Amino acid sequence: MTGLLAPFAYEYMVKAIVVSGLIGGVCAFLSCFITLKGWSLMGDALSHAVVPGVSLAWLLGLPFSVGAFVAGVLAALGMGWVKNNSRLREDAVIGVVFTSFFALGLLLLSLYPSNLNLRTIIFGNVLAISDPDILQVFVISALSTIVLGMKWRDLLLYCFDEGHARTLGMNTRFLHFLLLALLSATAVAALQTVGACLVVAMLVTPGATAYLLTDRFGKMLIIATITGVVCGVSGAYASYFLNGSTGGCIVVLQTLVFLVALVFAPKHGLLAARTQRRVAAIAS
Repeated sequence: MTGLLAPFAYEYMVKAIVVSGLIGGVCAFLSCFITLKGWSLMGDALSHAVVPGVSLAWLLGLPFSVGAFVAGVLAALGMGWVKNNSRLREDAVIGVVFTSFFALGLLLLSLYPSNLNLRTIIFGNVLAISDPDILQVFVISALSTIVLGMKWRDLLLYCFDEGHARTLGMNTRFLHFLLLALLSATAVAALQTVGACLVVAMLVTPGATAYLLTDRFGKMLIIATITGVVCGVSGAYASYFLNGSTGGCIVVLQTLVFLVALVFAPKHGLLAARTQRRVAAIAS
């Protein structure tokens, strides 16, 4: 029993477990809207687009979260502008913009060498997170959760049927940019935990898992959030014993949970689908 409690004897592990659970829950809550809207690629794009913002923030002496958030918003606005003024499909626009931002970030890091560790930006390092960074994560997470809690019904209708939301008089343009801002802010917070490469997994996998397990959005939010928190805490805890990447442990655990849901979900799982096909074949 003493061995199982060993991670809690180290302050850096306690911080990592708490922050991972917090980020896991916030990302999972938002992932339900991302899944419903079909914005998986957008999450990937914004998580990479924040890299030049981090570089510029260091050069200007600003908090990294400010630079990353501004870069994420600018990337989102750039995607919207290109999409509205060209014949390109949305996936092509996302690919062009986010790779351009990511490349710009790499260029800035190479032109202006600093104490920024590219590996930390790409893969995260929650075990070395500082107290000011923890405070930033808590503030971003709290604000994102409050906004989502206040506007979740409007965002649900917008994500489910944008045209219907428009006919009801909702300001869909505002909801569009609100969701983008929340996505950018959450990606910035998760950057500290799993890095730019794995943020998209935390922003998509819990929502996708919950989507397989229920048809009710309220339950989907609960299932996804619990999954995100449990995987965040368990992944950080397990990384101590495995001596492996904390972000990698969290995302692999989320993926395993998703695979279990994919196979065994009572209504939308692979086994359920096979059973339904057999019943249909017998009935016919």
